[in-house]
Amino acid sequence: MGRSKRSILIVDDKKEYLTGLAEGLKKRLPDYEIVTWQPNEHEGPPNEKFENLVSIHTEMVVTDYDLTTAVKGLFGLAIVAWCQHQGIPVGEYTRLPTAALPQEPNLFELRVPTNEDSAADYITGVVNGFGDLRDRIERNVELVTTRGSLASVLATILERPKLENQFAAYMSRPNAANAFLIGSLTTDSNPGDDTKRRLFTYLLGHLLVNSVLKYPGPILTSEMLGAYLAIGHESFEEVKSYFKSAKYSGPFGEGKCFYWREDVDDILDEFGEEVGTEDLGSFGDFNRRVVERLVEGDVSSHECARCDGKKGGFWCPFTNRAVCERSDCSVTGSSWIPTGAQLCRFRCWPYHEWSPILSL
Repeated sequence: MGRSKRSILIVDDKKEYLTGLAEGLKKRLPDYEIVTWQPNEHEGPPNEKFENLVSIHTEMVVTDYDLTTAVKGLFGLAIVAWCQHQGIPVGEYTRLPTAALPQEPNLFELRVPTNEDSAADYITGVVNGFGDLRDRIERNVELVTTRGSLASVLATILERPKLENQFAAYMSRPNAANAFLIGSLTTDSNPGDDTKRRLFTYLLGHLLVNSVLKYPGPILTSEMLGAYLAIGHESFEEVKSYFKSAKYSGPFGEGKCFYWREDVDDILDEFGEEVGTEDLGSFGDFNRRVVERLVEGDVSSHECARCDGKKGGFWCPFTNRAVCERSDCSVTGSSWIPTGAQLCRFRCWPYHEWSPILSL
C-alpha cells in the first residue's frame, strides 16, 4: 500500500458504526491512521481487498462478526483467520445476542465491546499494550535473536526473571500456540530479527491479555486481590493503599489495577508477623486476619453463603467471584484453566452443571 504510518483497520457493514468508532479512536490515538472498510459486492474478492488495506504497519484489525448484509457469505471469522495468518492482532465483536454459557477460551481471540466508547477504550488499551510490549522486546532483542523461550522473554521484559517457570505454566494449554506462527519460527532456519520480534510480540501479547492477566496466578486484578484477601469490596477500598507498591505497571495495565502476587505476599508477611496462625485453615484465613489487623476491627465479607463470606483466597473465572477451598464451595482442575493460574478454582454449582456440556 505504501502506507508507513501506524494504522488500525475497522471492518463493518454499517457505515454509522464505522464512522463513530473511527472518530473515537482518532481522539484517543492521534498518531495512528484509522482505516475503515465497508465491504461490498462490487469491489472484487474480499480477501484481495483486505490484502490491499493492511500492511506491516497495521497494528490491529477490528471486525464485525456478521458482514453478510454487505457481501454474501462474508463473516468476521474469515478476517480473523487472515489476520492470524499474518500475525496481526484482531478484535471481533457482534451485535447479535450472546449465549449465556461461557465460551471455551481462545488464546488469540480479542472480544471488543459493542458500545462505541467502550470499544474505543478497549481497542486503545490493546494497541498501546502491544506497543509497550514491542518496545520492551526491542530493548531486549538479544533474547529473541538467541531463540530464548517465550517464558524467559516475558519474565525478562517484565523484570521478573524468577517467575519464568510460572509464566511457562501458562503455555502448557493445548491451544496456546498458533500453528502457523510457531511453524514460521521453527521451520525457517534463519528468520529475520524483525520477523521474530513481531512473532514474539504477537504471541506474548495474547498470552498476557487472554491468560496471565485473566486467570490469577503471579498477577492479580483488584477484584482477584480482594478474593485473595478473603474480604469484601468495602474493606478492600480501606486497605488497598497498603498494596500500592505491589502494583503491576507492564503491558496492558493502562487504566487498570493489577498487582504482583509475590509483592502482595511480602506485604502480608510484613504486616502479619504478629498475627497468630492457630485455627487457620488456609492462606485465605491468614490474609483476612492480616487485613483485620490493618483496619483494627471487623472487615466486610464477600458473597458466599457457605462460609458467610469470611473464607476465600481463590477466584472463580466463570462467576467472577471469590471462592474458598471447601469442597462444597469450589473444585479444582479444568482443561480451560491454565496450569499457572494457581489461584483459580471453579464454584461448585456452575461447574457441576456445565462440566458435562462443556467437557470441563
